[in-house]
Amino acid sequence: MTTTNAHARRPKDRAWAFLLPAYAAIGLIVGVPTVYSLYLSFHQWKLTTFQKGVPFVGLDNYAQATGDPAFWHSMQVTVLFTLVALAIEVLLGLGLAVLLDQEFRGRRSIRILILLPMFVTNVVVGLIWRILLSYDFGVVNWLFSLVGISKVAWLGDPGLALWSLVVVDIWNTTAFVALILLAGLQAIPDEPRQAARVDGASAWQTFRLVTFPLLRPVLFVAVVWRTIDLFRIFDVVFSLTGGGPYNATETISLFAYRQGFASFNLGFASAVSYLLILALVIILAVEARVLGRRTT
Repeated sequence: MTTTNAHARRPKDRAWAFLLPAYAAIGLIVGVPTVYSLYLSFHQWKLTTFQKGVPFVGLDNYAQATGDPAFWHSMQVTVLFTLVALAIEVLLGLGLAVLLDQEFRGRRSIRILILLPMFVTNVVVGLIWRILLSYDFGVVNWLFSLVGISKVAWLGDPGLALWSLVVVDIWNTTAFVALILLAGLQAIPDEPRQAARVDGASAWQTFRLVTFPLLRPVLFVAVVWRTIDLFRIFDVVFSLTGGGPYNATETISLFAYRQGFASFNLGFASAVSYLLILALVIILAVEARVLGRRTT
């Protein structure tokens, strides 16, 4: 009997052996750079001095970052961009999800059409919109000229560049939010909504009092996912505006990139990256308190 149980446990024991290479690869690809970047954040690593050594400086890199006005400007740009884009994407995504949850002719075709931006890589999205929003040759300004509106410097005006970036991100990822929320709507059982309608509730009351509370866990997932993605945005900004004009669209990720790979101050750039993570954790904690308190 003991021998039989030992033989029965062997396949499970062998499963760990098959998983070890995957865990080792993840540890090498993710764990080693993470630990090394944390190490660098407490050391001075500059291109001009690293051959003489990498001295330990403690929290000096963090103090230097928090005392740099450019750091706070990039953090402000990132937070503003995240909050505005997230709010609009969630509202539009929720509206699209509710619309696509209804039965109507051509629903499948519309689903495919709104998902098309998701199949384009972010760098290509940035380059395409850079052409569309070009001051001299952009299609957007050409369309405006047909109705008598003068050209607009969408990417060259510091007051418009960030909002142009917000519009591009909304176009690119609203469908992703709608897809998540649509999956959540279709997973909600129809019985509670039918009961509400039988009790005389209107369509808005049914959605507000029945559908939306049941959708909150999925909405929380969508908000958290998009917050993380927006807060660390880099590729679209880099290819669309490069952080300009006059650093008007320089997000914290782009600021860290410039410090690390343009100025080659890797210790300072690592400290900025961990401050970014700290700020993101604070924002996610607020979202969890607001949206996640009723999801259990």
